[in-house]
Amino acid sequence: MSDPKDVVEKADAFLKRYHPAATTTRDDVPVLTEVVAEPRSTLPPSDATAPSQSARTPLTDLEEKLRQSLLDAIAPRVASILEEPLRLRVEAHLKRALPALAGQIKSDIEVLVREAVSRAVEQEIVRLRGASRNGRS
Repeated sequence: MSDPKDVVEKADAFLKRYHPAATTTRDDVPVLTEVVAEPRSTLPPSDATAPSQSARTPLTDLEEKLRQSLLDAIAPRVASILEEPLRLRVEAHLKRALPALAGQIKSDIEVLVREAVSRAVEQEIVRLRGASRNGRS
């Protein structure tokens, strides 16, 4: 079996064969306690999603025109492609839901009619009793 130190030395030698100029010392690698200056970037900040009017180039104008042209061209087709399947699905859902809804509405109307008739009968009974008492006196 090989010595672990021997294996590491062989791996280092192998890596140096492909990267002979990459000789880094321990001082070249920053550690957490060191302050490392960030390189200045010449790129615009990444949060700028749309170029400003002053930064617009003919290429960005062309991209915007092409995008709008494509959207204008495909919008009617997308609408016509989706319209029929969407209509069929809505109809299918309505056909399934309407019988249950109609039954519930019929039941609710029957309850309301019974309550209204009951109140009307009670009011008429009270009115007739009041009239008969007044007629006897």
